Amino acid sequence: MPRYKVIKTLGFIVVCCVLTGLLNFGLLQYNIARVNVHRITTKKYDDIFVGTSHGLSAINPEIVDQVTGRKSTNICMPDEHIIDSYFLVKEACRFHKPKRIIYELDPSYWSTKQNDGVNSVYIYKEFPFSKVKMEYFNQKIKNMDARVTLVPWFYYRNKIPQFFNTLRMKLSEPYKNYDVEPLNSGAQQYTKEGYMYQVTEPNAEKGSPNIILWNRDKILEVEKKYFLKLVNFCKGKGIEFVVITTPVPQETLELHSQTFEKAHEYYKKMMEKHRIPFYDFNFINLNGFNRSIKGYLDYEGHMSGKLGNEFSKRLGGFLQSEGAFDR
Repeated sequence: MPRYKVIKTLGFIVVCCVLTGLLNFGLLQYNIARVNVHRITTKKYDDIFVGTSHGLSAINPEIVDQVTGRKSTNICMPDEHIIDSYFLVKEACRFHKPKRIIYELDPSYWSTKQNDGVNSVYIYKEFPFSKVKMEYFNQKIKNMDARVTLVPWFYYRNKIPQFFNTLRMKLSEPYKNYDVEPLNSGAQQYTKEGYMYQVTEPNAEKGSPNIILWNRDKILEVEKKYFLKLVNFCKGKGIEFVVITTPVPQETLELHSQTFEKAHEYYKKMMEKHRIPFYDFNFINLNGFNRSIKGYLDYEGHMSGKLGNEFSKRLGGFLQSEGAFDR
């Protein structure tokens, strides 16, 4: 190939890389994964909560700590499957080993395939380069659509009108300092330790009661595989491991009682087999805790900020000491 063609080709590649980088920076939105990964790699905690959006809306670590006397943080996030929780814990342990991991188990996640899109990699992309990130890539990312990792801006192309606003925000001090303020809006406030306080009217529309349900016949092997990897990793590191399931509205529990009871028995047996403390709060009396749909955002079980704070007080009592697990 003639020299000038080589130069043109290299120039084209450089331009594409610069343009892609600029579009990624200007279109990808600030998200909680960025502040969560930074937090667990720069601070030391006794307890780390991992799990799904149910845990995000139900567990206020600062209130839990008022009861336990320990220091905890919540890195539960939307679309966080167990494989993501596993690598988050490994990443945290690269810097500071926690005393305990509390895994918030949403049974429906175990029988629901994670979408092959930008929401499935937003946690991964916030990891600093390390052997853990390389393993994460090898185990999950490499077989996904290349656009997810190479040109993730493609999935945010509808945000082009907001390009300059996003650019300004990412050049601001709050962004550089990993502040939570840019993540907040009038309806929701994300706290510095990872709790999403959400405001809702008791009589507001709650969506459809026909929610995605756990299905034993559709449980994915990847969920079981990485749950056991997380259990064994914690045991190998001498880290306590506890599993909880946050309560859904009473109306949901009554409407789908058989499914929730079967899921409870399935996971109860699994945890007994591996000698793991398990608290399914759908079937535990929480001393006056109001499970009415009025305190929730939806029938799936996402709590309002007020209800989540109340649940966190009860949860703290169960986590207060090792003796609590023997009751």
